[in-house]
Amino acid sequence: MADNPSWKVIHMARSEKLAQSIMSALESEGFLVRLKQVYRTVSSEENYYEIMVPSAEATEAQQLLIEKNLLL
Repeated sequence: MADNPSWKVIHMARSEKLAQSIMSALESEGFLVRLKQVYRTVSSEENYYEIMVPSAEATEAQQLLIEKNLLL
Protein backbone atom coordinates (compact mmCIF):
# COMPACT_ATOMS: atom_id res chain seq x y z
CA MET A 1 0.00 0.00 0.00
CA ALA A 2 2.94 2.40 0.41
CA ASP A 3 3.09 2.76 -3.38
CA ASN A 4 -0.46 4.13 -3.48
CA PRO A 5 -0.83 6.83 -0.83
CA SER A 6 -4.23 8.30 -0.06
CA TRP A 7 -4.39 11.98 -0.97
CA LYS A 8 -5.85 14.79 1.10
CA VAL A 9 -6.96 18.23 -0.06
CA ILE A 10 -5.04 20.84 1.93
CA HIS A 11 -6.14 23.98 0.10
CA MET A 12 -8.41 25.30 -2.66
CA ALA A 13 -6.78 27.81 -4.99
CA ARG A 14 -8.81 30.37 -6.96
CA SER A 15 -6.91 30.06 -10.24
CA GLU A 16 -4.51 27.79 -12.07
CA LYS A 17 -1.73 30.37 -11.67
CA LEU A 18 -2.12 30.45 -7.88
CA ALA A 19 -2.40 26.65 -7.72
CA GLN A 20 0.82 26.26 -9.73
CA SER A 21 2.60 28.73 -7.44
CA ILE A 22 1.54 26.81 -4.33
CA MET A 23 2.43 23.50 -5.95
CA SER A 24 5.93 24.79 -6.81
CA ALA A 25 6.49 25.99 -3.24
CA LEU A 26 5.48 22.60 -1.82
CA GLU A 27 7.52 20.64 -4.36
CA SER A 28 10.61 22.75 -3.64
CA GLU A 29 10.32 21.52 -0.03
CA GLY A 30 10.09 17.89 -1.15
CA PHE A 31 6.34 17.27 -1.02
CA LEU A 32 4.45 15.20 -3.56
CA VAL A 33 1.63 17.38 -4.89
CA ARG A 34 -1.37 16.90 -7.17
CA LEU A 35 -3.71 19.52 -8.58
CA LYS A 36 -7.29 18.81 -9.54
CA GLN A 37 -9.54 21.23 -11.42
CA VAL A 38 -12.90 21.50 -9.62
CA TYR A 39 -15.24 22.45 -12.47
CA ARG A 40 -15.06 20.92 -15.94
CA THR A 41 -16.86 23.67 -17.85
CA VAL A 42 -15.06 26.72 -16.43
CA SER A 43 -11.88 28.26 -17.87
CA SER A 44 -8.62 27.56 -16.05
CA GLU A 45 -8.24 31.14 -14.82
CA GLU A 46 -11.79 31.26 -13.43
CA ASN A 47 -11.72 27.78 -11.94
CA TYR A 48 -10.85 26.50 -8.49
CA TYR A 49 -8.15 23.89 -7.94
CA GLU A 50 -7.76 21.34 -5.17
CA ILE A 51 -4.20 21.10 -3.93
CA MET A 52 -3.58 17.60 -2.62
CA VAL A 53 -0.71 15.90 -0.82
CA PRO A 54 -0.38 12.39 0.64
CA SER A 55 -2.45 12.17 3.82
CA ALA A 56 0.59 11.44 5.95
CA GLU A 57 2.15 14.78 4.91
CA ALA A 58 -0.99 16.95 5.03
CA THR A 59 -0.38 18.66 8.39
CA GLU A 60 3.23 19.45 7.60
CA ALA A 61 2.32 20.76 4.12
CA GLN A 62 -0.41 23.02 5.54
CA GLN A 63 2.02 24.38 8.12
CA LEU A 64 4.46 25.23 5.34
CA LEU A 65 1.75 27.13 3.46
CA ILE A 66 0.97 29.11 6.61
CA GLU A 67 4.65 29.90 7.24
CA LYS A 68 5.15 31.07 3.65
CA ASN A 69 1.91 33.07 3.72
CA LEU A 70 0.54 31.23 0.68
CA LEU A 71 -3.03 30.74 1.90
CA LEU A 72 -4.81 33.41 -0.13
